[in-house]
Amino acid sequence: MVGVEWAWQIAELRQRGGALAAFVAACCDDRERALEARELADRLLAATSVELDGDLHVDLEAAEDTVRTLTEWADDLAEHPYRPGAARPDEADRLTRDHLKDVLRDHLPTEAIDWRSGTKLSLDVYFFALRRVRGLCAQTREDVFYTYGRGTMALDLGHRVAAQREVLRLRELRDLYAA
Repeated sequence: MVGVEWAWQIAELRQRGGALAAFVAACCDDRERALEARELADRLLAATSVELDGDLHVDLEAAEDTVRTLTEWADDLAEHPYRPGAARPDEADRLTRDHLKDVLRDHLPTEAIDWRSGTKLSLDVYFFALRRVRGLCAQTREDVFYTYGRGTMALDLGHRVAAQREVLRLRELRDLYAA
């Protein structure tokens, strides 16, 4: 499987480049530059994607150059009210994590996709069963949400052992309270 640091770097480039390209394309008065921003967004995706045959064709240097160019163009529009600013650390992690799921999914073998789908289904079933339980104390309800969040995050990162551990915790809570 793909190294998480490598995949995270690709996800950060996709997230930042996509946001900047959309901003420049939508808000730039120069029609030519707006079209170029759209082309750069396409080039960024191509530089960080996998071909249908499963071969890696990732050019991180080209992707980083593309994001640098888009950053410069966005800086030219620094006074624009809709210019995307720097995200708070928690927001940046959440946005990057959304892109990370796509990057990892591009590189997963079928067995891993099947395992992730089954584990996600288990997490969802136990979580929704516990959400329907009336009379849970606030602490238990918070534990349910926290455990579900940890399980889905483990799935996103491809950490099988941690995801299974959270499924078991939710099942134990379901057996205790929803029986």
